[in-house]
Amino acid sequence: MIDIRLANDEDTNFILSSWTRAYAGLNREQPKWAVFKLQTQIIKGAMGMGSVWVATPEGDDDTIAGWICHVGPVAQFMYVKKPFRGFGVGKKLIEKAGLREPVMAAYMAPWMTDRIIYSPQLQHADVLKAFMEDT
Repeated sequence: MIDIRLANDEDTNFILSSWTRAYAGLNREQPKWAVFKLQTQIIKGAMGMGSVWVATPEGDDDTIAGWICHVGPVAQFMYVKKPFRGFGVGKKLIEKAGLREPVMAAYMAPWMTDRIIYSPQLQHADVLKAFMEDT
């Protein structure tokens, strides 16, 4: 079983690291300095504006199985560790975040399906704020 909780300060390094590494792997054409310096600033902005939910094995709050960052109805990014993939962890995170299908997503990722609308413009705080005002 999986428990879902809000992220805490101890989770931040893992979330930043897994997010930037996953982003770098999906965007190999971008220079590494841009990914790890510039994208980190965008990620920190999203984390500051929104909520981050962490999935942990039941009874083990220290082991992160996965996480999702969202700002209102927009999924900024979601990551699930390989050993936990295929067991509904991502679905539970999406449900806990209160996201409705089709889910608006700011990043393209392997978990993308036909039930998700990808809009990279939503990575940027000013665009995200304008979107939130219109919805």
